[in-house]
Amino acid sequence: MSKKHLSADSSSRTRELADLILNHKRAYYAGQPQISDAAYDKLEDELRSLSPSHPILELIGIEPKESVGRKVKHDRPMLSLQKTYSLDDLYSWAENHEIIGTYKVDGNSLSLVFEKGALTLAKTRGNGFIGEDVTDKILWVPDIPSKLSNDFTGEIRGELYCFESQFFRLADEMAALNLDKPTSTRNIVAGILGRKTHVELARFFNFFAFDVASENLAIKTEWNLFLQLKELNFHTPEPVLLNTKDDIEEYLEHVKNAMDEGEIGLDGAVFSYNDRSLHEELGATAHHPRYKMSFKWPGQTAKTKISEFLWETSRLGFVTPVAIVDPVFLSGASITNVTLHNAAFVKTYNLKKGDDIEIIRSGEVIPKFLAVISESPGSFSWPKECSSCHTGLEFDGVRLKCPNTKNCPAQQLRDILNWIKCAEIEDLSEKRLAPLLNSGLVGKKSDLYSLTVEDFLKMPFTKEKMAQKLYTNIQASKTLPLPNFLNGLGIEGAGITTWEKLLSIFPSLEAIQRATLEEIKTIDGFAEKSAEQIVSGLREKTSDIVNLLSAGVAPVAQSLSVSQTSSAHPLFGKQFIITGALSKPRSEIEKLIKQVGGVIGSSVSKNTFALVTNETDSSSSKMKKAKELGTAIWSEDQLLQKLIGSK
Repeated sequence: MSKKHLSADSSSRTRELADLILNHKRAYYAGQPQISDAAYDKLEDELRSLSPSHPILELIGIEPKESVGRKVKHDRPMLSLQKTYSLDDLYSWAENHEIIGTYKVDGNSLSLVFEKGALTLAKTRGNGFIGEDVTDKILWVPDIPSKLSNDFTGEIRGELYCFESQFFRLADEMAALNLDKPTSTRNIVAGILGRKTHVELARFFNFFAFDVASENLAIKTEWNLFLQLKELNFHTPEPVLLNTKDDIEEYLEHVKNAMDEGEIGLDGAVFSYNDRSLHEELGATAHHPRYKMSFKWPGQTAKTKISEFLWETSRLGFVTPVAIVDPVFLSGASITNVTLHNAAFVKTYNLKKGDDIEIIRSGEVIPKFLAVISESPGSFSWPKECSSCHTGLEFDGVRLKCPNTKNCPAQQLRDILNWIKCAEIEDLSEKRLAPLLNSGLVGKKSDLYSLTVEDFLKMPFTKEKMAQKLYTNIQASKTLPLPNFLNGLGIEGAGITTWEKLLSIFPSLEAIQRATLEEIKTIDGFAEKSAEQIVSGLREKTSDIVNLLSAGVAPVAQSLSVSQTSSAHPLFGKQFIITGALSKPRSEIEKLIKQVGGVIGSSVSKNTFALVTNETDSSSSKMKKAKELGTAIWSEDQLLQKLIGSK
């Protein structure tokens, strides 16, 4: 083929791609996407390879519809983000800068305008320069205040999203109102924002704030920006300070796990330079700021058919549906199972045997359901009883649960398997554990430590050498790190990082068992719900703890950040709240406090020893609370004098 024909073909394909991208953008921002995100990204990538500077690639959003709401100009553009799928590109961008990582929430960007503490306007991103007034909907969102506790004047930007559990409740209400069934947590947000009626449905949404702009605020770091947002009582997408490639890699693993859990729709991570002077220096293109970078895992989609359902009872009693599908090859693996999250998910999408569905797998993330392509006849069905113990199941509005916590074999098996994993007992697989449970030799975690070589020899296909090996491995696990011990208890909502963070404050098993709800919920990153799960979970696991200790298990409390001499320090065990800008990086100040055994909290309470701030004339909520409670207010210099004896 001649160069002329090649050029003509390329030009034709470029026009075709541009039209496709524009049409899919319109559908996406209307809350009615026609293809998956992964398929859309492929179209953009192909167009970029043919025409790197094509104007449609710089298009931030879509012009608001005339028929929906009045148009509102943005004082500063609401830009998109540059994205990468390459770790090398991410590392190259990060260089040696200190960066902040946050979740990339799959929702709709919003700008909230406040005047003297009152919300006066809420607007969508639109095309980045002109958005749509959606104040009437946003007033219904429970965690967006219509009036702040101070006289803040400025703009808050963030992401409006829908929790999975709220999505199912919203879907039921929309069905009762004879409205079209929503297709996903992301699409329903756009759909409701684009409605003229039933604006009250926005009460099912939540909001994460990630940017603040005000003439009265001089914010030097991105970390302090998030602190300021918390001062204003906004929820934020869990910012994490990162300094090295290892930090970034570990954080991305954390994001992957959060994506797998599925409670909030996430599609990657966002990184930004912590030093905000770099933001001003680097500026932005017409499409994105140069000081931010989003990372996504390349996704592959496929169509398949549901051939069967399995309903598996977890260690916590939740009965989770798994779709058995016709095998498809995605991201280097043959996929035959797709997790469907919970019972409400099956109900909302009316999933059943014979449905043709689309699924996606990003990198090594667990395959996920995307959409129903074509339905088979009939309606969904749920099991009425637990397949393991035949106890009648209960439905909490989202999940089916087996209430037989004491005697359900499936719950026992998975609870003990969780302990085996956390205690790092090698060779004791589910296949080997099951007959031990069936024979009555093991009924709880501590029973493992009373097993003998002879007990293992009674099991099918277990020879002398393997029996001895299993016995030795179990006995060797008696001494284990305290975070692993606590993680092995299987408390809902708590993982290894949760326990490591708590142990930096309550550095022993006894101390963490004594920790109260009030003490835990004041720690940065712990909301009341998670604090309640920790306290009630430890209480419920008391017999497990006693039995394991009696069996000879000896958890080792490792020193995480507290020096060996810190217990003698006068600030040991004292809780500090830090607010406002400091001369040193906040992370450095926190490290010094932790080194002497101090505790970092997130909100002022009766447990707070001192509020640390250089802004002694501040009218922030933390300052007001500290004065109300008579809490000591220290400057940064005063704190350093107490910590290290120098100014």
